Amino acid sequence: MLTALIDIYKGKIANEEIKETVIIIIGALVKKLSKAGGSELRAVQEAKQLILAGLKKADKPSDVKAYLLSLKNANLPEGIPVLLKYSESGEGPVSSIAVSALENYDISFITDEVKKVMNRIYHQNYRIHEKTVRTSAANIILNNNPTYMEVKNMLLSIGHLPLEMNKYMLSVFQDILRFQMPASKLAREVLKDMKVHNYDRFSKPGSSSAYSGYITRGPYSSATYSLDILYSGSGILRRSNMDTFVYSKNTELHAIQVVIEAQGLESLIAATADEGEEDLESFAGMSAILFDVQLHPVTFFQGYSDLMSKMFSATGDPISVVKGLVLLTDHSETIQLQSGLQASVEFQGGLAIDISGGMDFSLWYRESKTSVNNRGAMVITGNITVDSGFANAGMETRMETESSFNFLSTVQFSSYPFLVCMQMDKGTYPFRRYVTKYERLPCGKSYVSRKGKVQNVAGSELPLHQENSNMCREVFAEQDSSESWF
Repeated sequence: MLTALIDIYKGKIANEEIKETVIIIIGALVKKLSKAGGSELRAVQEAKQLILAGLKKADKPSDVKAYLLSLKNANLPEGIPVLLKYSESGEGPVSSIAVSALENYDISFITDEVKKVMNRIYHQNYRIHEKTVRTSAANIILNNNPTYMEVKNMLLSIGHLPLEMNKYMLSVFQDILRFQMPASKLAREVLKDMKVHNYDRFSKPGSSSAYSGYITRGPYSSATYSLDILYSGSGILRRSNMDTFVYSKNTELHAIQVVIEAQGLESLIAATADEGEEDLESFAGMSAILFDVQLHPVTFFQGYSDLMSKMFSATGDPISVVKGLVLLTDHSETIQLQSGLQASVEFQGGLAIDISGGMDFSLWYRESKTSVNNRGAMVITGNITVDSGFANAGMETRMETESSFNFLSTVQFSSYPFLVCMQMDKGTYPFRRYVTKYERLPCGKSYVSRKGKVQNVAGSELPLHQENSNMCREVFAEQDSSESWF
């Protein structure tokens, strides 16, 4: 597959989006094969050279982004110096992709040199960076064995950052303390210093937030969600980031990430942009990670004219990022039983998934909404048979389930301070299991037993911080009053 994709990429591809998708998926295959011990394969070496050499030669921003996304998927250790270069000196979107790519590396690759660059970006020692880049750099530092002074300097920076970034970083540290993350113990040590831990620093206003929680938690496996929302100083969404991780024993899977970004929308409401973001082009888009694989990003609009045309022609329907079928398992083997007979075992599992999202911006109602909808259905079938000359016996089992996981953010900017309400919910989902046992004898007699169990697991709205709950009450009250007025 990798060889075929390399040949396709070297050929002529008329559609730029398809061409970018091919190089992004090449990076994902490189990581897959390298993990399986095939890093020395000729095709893998050729793909590595194609990504790194292509990044050096790329001159168009779109090409640079595509190669960086491919490098993000490939997770190449030799690509770290290149990512550091683009992180610190690249333009906003390019720098953002490069820093997010570094977030995917194992802690062993985040060296002191990497953290020095991330600290320079966060504290803006050499140049001014966008808020999205600075907050991503902060996450890399905090998630990779930060030092006492690194944590202290970050906490001391709160109060000197742009308004919403102050609130965001404050929420990040509150989430670290509450959710028991790797930096929790060190953060508590730093907060013993009253110069750091005081009312002035911990009472910063704003709507941005960071929150983590459990979707499910058991003795053998668990799943967590995290929701980070960063607003611009004018109250318009700058970036929302929803992550879902699945943990089982010593393994970790980045199941889903959906990121919605927007920039340069301040002119629509005659607001002032934050430092370093005054000349940003109007843009909104979405990108997703599915099972540790970065997918091709989707652009809602780019440029003021595109924004106006989309605003007047928008249907309000979400835009699909990925929709398709995923083969989870296809396993077949023969087991030798102690009786001398052989049992044939077959298992197949499939997943249908649909991830979509959208951004609705209304000047008339002075309101913006962003939505991320994740829907999936999974089916696993198994068949175990023992076939001998005198009898045939077996068992078939089938499990089915389907679920949804949705996020909605509403911002009302008709008054100041803005009202922001975030909602996350997992829908009610059915769980069905069917088991069929059968025996057949040469004489024609047969025995069949069928059993089934169907249950509905109640859905729920996932908890966020109390401040958000209070704000949602105000938003719903405002909506009810406006409806009654009309």
